[in-house]
Amino acid sequence: MKFGFGMQLWLRDNHYENFWRMLDEMSLEGLDGFECCYPILVDWFGDRPRELRKLLDMHDLELSSYYYGGRYYEPEERRRTVHEVKKRADLMSALRYENILLDGAGKIPGLSAEQTADYVKRTAETANELGAYAKSLGLTLSWHQHWGSVLEDPARFHEFMDLTDPQLVGFCADVSQLTMGNFDVPQTIERYASQRRIRFMHFKDLTSAGRPDGRLWQGYDAPSDEGSYNVDSKYRFVELGRGQVDFPAILAILLKYGYDGYLVNDFDYTGYDPRASVRACKSYINDALGIITERDKRLC
Repeated sequence: MKFGFGMQLWLRDNHYENFWRMLDEMSLEGLDGFECCYPILVDWFGDRPRELRKLLDMHDLELSSYYYGGRYYEPEERRRTVHEVKKRADLMSALRYENILLDGAGKIPGLSAEQTADYVKRTAETANELGAYAKSLGLTLSWHQHWGSVLEDPARFHEFMDLTDPQLVGFCADVSQLTMGNFDVPQTIERYASQRRIRFMHFKDLTSAGRPDGRLWQGYDAPSDEGSYNVDSKYRFVELGRGQVDFPAILAILLKYGYDGYLVNDFDYTGYDPRASVRACKSYINDALGIITERDKRLC
């Protein structure tokens, strides 16, 4: 397997100048690759992919995945999503990497049950279209389920997956997002691993132990947890092994069905220096879970 990380700890709040330090530190900590959820790579390197590939090769890193959170309800929003995802797919193809992750479908207040069903259908149709485009380039497209979206409900998510073509749309199972959506995480992993639809994994931990009690201040209720990452949210993302996700059980299911792809921690926040956070998470992967990554093998 390969272990990767998201870029957020270095680049959050649009501090794109930290990209170069991020590459150095990820490489020094022995990661296999990283996931990009920002537009910078298509903006900076869309017309010169060889330069980016040379930079990554120099650091012995891969672009594990390019991630895009789209909008699918309004026709113009859907067109923009298709356009942006195709740009990212074109870059991944030119780089000779593999994984595109698709996400989005944010909640729209006031939709009727019929309109919501139509929304899910439109989202599935777009995923199929983009999955076909990715496949034409030799890429793999996987849907990343997300808390706070119209698909956060397990029944609706499974309905969405049934509407997508298994040959075109895989599943990126984010174990923390599934936890926040009240999924039975091992059961969900088992369901889609047995169908060979899990083509990418997000290993991400969280805890609900530290939520403040009561109101924020007079006249304001406690947060509603409708999908944003507010400081008073119910959940906190933490380094692997510090939270409530049962990674040994999840790993056992993945190994049972022969999963040998990426495990990426798309970590959003930490109280530690990014490099220290990466080191702690990789130590958990190596020492607690017993995973020797492809980069580890090359460094031995």
